[in-house]
Amino acid sequence: MTEELTKKVVVWAAEVASYAARLPSRQARDSYLAERHRELVAGAVAEGAAQRDAVLLADASVNAARRIMAALLAQGAGMPKGRQN
Repeated sequence: MTEELTKKVVVWAAEVASYAARLPSRQARDSYLAERHRELVAGAVAEGAAQRDAVLLADASVNAARRIMAALLAQGAGMPKGRQN
């Protein structure tokens, strides 16, 4: 992944995670993230990426959003900041 693409993924993931963390339930958050994944795959394919590459990009992006979202939810629940295992 290029540095520029990495920066775009991080910004996208932070924005998506912020919105997802405000949703009322885990099911709503999972549905939202699944829809964003589908959109990323479709968008990458439309821009000429191979299906496999598009899925890998979407997986990495949504996984980053999930990690950020988990940290946001943990902060909101009063848990210590940092990596939670």
